[in-house]
Amino acid sequence: MITGALAEEIVKRYAKESSVDTQTLALKMAVAALLTPQTIANALKTTKPTDFNMILVPGLVRGDTTVISKATGIAAFKGPKYAADLPTVLDSLCEVQLSTVVPACDLLREKLQQKALQEIEKAEQNREELLKKPGSMLIGDLAVGKEFPMRVLAEIVDAALMNKETIQQTAKRFVEAGADIIDVGMVAGESQPEKARCIVEWVKQVVDVPVSIDTLDPAEIQAAVQAGADLVLSGDAGNIEEIAPFASKVAVVVIPTNQRQGYFPKKAQDRVKYLEEIISKAKKLGITKCIADLVLEPSDVLESFIAFKEFAARNPDVLLFVGVSNVTELMDADSVGVNALLARLSQEVDASILLATEKSAKAQGTVAEEVAAAKMMFLAKKRGSVPKDLGIDLLILKDKRVHEEPYDKKIEAGAKVVGVSEKPEPAVLDSTGMFKISIDRVDNVLVAVHYTSLDLSKPVNIIKGKTADSVYSKIVTMGLVSRLDHATYLGSELAKAEIALVTGKEYIQDSVLFKK
Repeated sequence: MITGALAEEIVKRYAKESSVDTQTLALKMAVAALLTPQTIANALKTTKPTDFNMILVPGLVRGDTTVISKATGIAAFKGPKYAADLPTVLDSLCEVQLSTVVPACDLLREKLQQKALQEIEKAEQNREELLKKPGSMLIGDLAVGKEFPMRVLAEIVDAALMNKETIQQTAKRFVEAGADIIDVGMVAGESQPEKARCIVEWVKQVVDVPVSIDTLDPAEIQAAVQAGADLVLSGDAGNIEEIAPFASKVAVVVIPTNQRQGYFPKKAQDRVKYLEEIISKAKKLGITKCIADLVLEPSDVLESFIAFKEFAARNPDVLLFVGVSNVTELMDADSVGVNALLARLSQEVDASILLATEKSAKAQGTVAEEVAAAKMMFLAKKRGSVPKDLGIDLLILKDKRVHEEPYDKKIEAGAKVVGVSEKPEPAVLDSTGMFKISIDRVDNVLVAVHYTSLDLSKPVNIIKGKTADSVYSKIVTMGLVSRLDHATYLGSELAKAEIALVTGKEYIQDSVLFKK
């Protein structure tokens, strides 16, 4: 294994964790990432390695390692980017064909992800057989049930208050994030059947997934079903008789309430019994596709899941709907962890549909998070494992393994160590202009708006890109920065904006991303 002088000890340490017999060669270059295939080839011509089956170079080395193979007569490949991944890569050499251009860690990640997606796809391909099993149904053309991954229903909250363009953009964004069903959220306490009809039609014009209507108002439900809605949220003791004539044609989520009388049983056993009574009545009225929602209460999550568990045990063939976002939206915690845990609990009670909303700022990204969580829990269920090492994960703000190399204070010996104040130096305007950095959340890109005067209504250039590097490189290429302090500032702000774009954090120029 080839590395740089600074990483020699850490590479040796991680290599020892593998069962593969290895030898580490540190070249004179201090930083491994600065090595090139040609410099490695030249160095190995001098050392003339023998009795080796393979040469691994750092994954961060740019270029093709074929030149090393030609110089040494030994197959040379890209290893992982980080030493911490060496044990995994070395122990997988018999399973993965390494590349001369792609880092080994990326290959393994792609392989694990591909395997995971193939397992999920297998269930989708066998849907005709799986739909014959109890506890499965079609909603529109979507197969739903215990044999399939939990489906994610993404609600456009308060859609009745939005215009057509916003509704359609939101629907498309949710589907792009992986949503299986788009839910049209009406306004509680109001009856707008014509608006419900229009919105369902607007959504169906732009997405090719089932559409549901979220209301208890019979008039709105009837209008939505006539417009092509495939699912109704919700039926309860107060409206089930009235909606039965038209809701019998579609699937209906039934809840254990009587909203007209303001009744909702708090205890799990009472909730289960009441819901069973309503569903029994719904079926007698001709609603054959009933889906049970015991209501996930944010103020009593445990009691709610006890109700789900008990209902599932007593009614194994009835599909379950879990309102995950009922909790996510009302908890001041990062949504990714909350959604993952609630998806796990939902899988344990054999849920088939999860609710996702992105009403509040902290819940942005919930649709994609629930989609990933649903796949993770499906794989864990099929493999009989915990949701770990699946090939799909929700590790966004933290890492699975430590790749960071520890700082060695020994290098300070003989060097000038300079401590700096957190108070920044006064800014000096760049003669080439200034920039306003922002994020376009619709197109998911970074935006650098260039001005040459203090008139912010007249930008000269607008540079857009997915990454800080791409935007910054274009700014440099266009000659729009001339001062080192300005260049440093731009790099820092664009990096912050990219992190905010990826994580969903709010980005405000000149403000910190994470509070201490």
